[in-house]
Amino acid sequence: MIAIINTGAIDDEGRAHYRLQINNELIAEFHHYRVDGLAACLRLAADAADRAHYEKIDRLIELVGRAPK
Repeated sequence: MIAIINTGAIDDEGRAHYRLQINNELIAEFHHYRVDGLAACLRLAADAADRAHYEKIDRLIELVGRAPK
């Protein structure tokens, strides 16, 4: 199940804090102004998922680069 969960936390700029999860696995976290609506929230979730994916790839590439030859 894919879930976008509002944690209830609001930052200093008035943005709500969200967690993007697949089942119980945390994929990413992001902030969103609730007044911007659902479509904006979904776009931010997609952007956060993309960032998390590419950060994971970067970490894997770094680990492979450190592997003994």
